Amino acid sequence: MPDAQIPLWLPVLLPLPLTLAATAIDLRRRIIPDRLNLALLGLGLAVAAWEDPSPTALALRLGEVALAFGLFWALREAHARLRGRVGLGLGDVKFIAAATAWTGLLGLPLLILAASLTALAAVLAATLAGGRIDRATRLPFGPFLALGLHAALAAERAL
Repeated sequence: MPDAQIPLWLPVLLPLPLTLAATAIDLRRRIIPDRLNLALLGLGLAVAAWEDPSPTALALRLGEVALAFGLFWALREAHARLRGRVGLGLGDVKFIAAATAWTGLLGLPLLILAASLTALAAVLAATLAGGRIDRATRLPFGPFLALGLHAALAAERAL
């Protein structure tokens, strides 16, 4: 439960400058810079430590970050081996790990669900608008991950 001194909406909006920058860069250059992912990670860990300052809680959150990175890196590698091309960028994997510092593992499924559904909606909208979408189409996933992070944070605060 968040500390009563921290406004409930603050953790939802606090990562916004970083997620907006990551979104803009990913849309333009198809990468999420490491410095943004590291800043998102550091700020997320700082907020987690503020909410629960025990060293055990911070160690647990770091373990969750590492587990999220490992799971999505393995998914990325498995897809690349099966399909012969990368389907999830390494910046996306790092973003997911950094976002886990904010949400913990419990918020990760909602983050991924929101990101995936909004990405599918974007593909549907592009197709309906006459765009050509096929298996070779590259879609920057960072903007959708950013939206998913804010959705997961908002849902956590609403509960």
